[in-house]
Amino acid sequence: MSNFLPMGIVCLTLFTGSLISDKVPLAQDLQLTNQPVNIASLVNGQYQFCSQPDPQDWRDGAGVCFNFSKTGNQVNGYYGYPHSDQFVCVRGIADKNRITGEGLSILWDIPQKNTVDSAEFKWDAEEHLTLSQANILNTVNVDEDSATWILYRKALLNLEGFYQYNRPRMTPVSQLCQWSFNS
Repeated sequence: MSNFLPMGIVCLTLFTGSLISDKVPLAQDLQLTNQPVNIASLVNGQYQFCSQPDPQDWRDGAGVCFNFSKTGNQVNGYYGYPHSDQFVCVRGIADKNRITGEGLSILWDIPQKNTVDSAEFKWDAEEHLTLSQANILNTVNVDEDSATWILYRKALLNLEGFYQYNRPRMTPVSQLCQWSFNS
């Protein structure tokens, strides 16, 4: 019995040391993945940023997300909630983690009227997207099932504190954002 006590202490010490050494690299990895990213300084490419960390499951994103392409300081993408039809196309200029430009949205089944309110408003509950200067571009099927395209001449998207995902997983921008009007 007296031989087991020192052997137990040695095993416990080795086990504790292995736990500590395993946790140190994990903490370093966590720091690297959560470092702030300056969107304006990203290289040209396709990106996805979300307000919540990658859920590491079947979902395309968590929270509210911005899926976009970047060329120079020009950004073209859409901002919205994954697995929903709630999104706004946004294109503009990146300055640090802010995108300044214009927005385009599709509203389903809104009451028919000739103008929309052009006052500034926060589009999302998180208050990252501000839109104003709205103009109705087109309305189709003006009966019970209508769709209205609205251009917002002023859009400001603040992505400060968002998480960069390792690759875009949401629907490609080209499938959702058709800027096919004269702006």
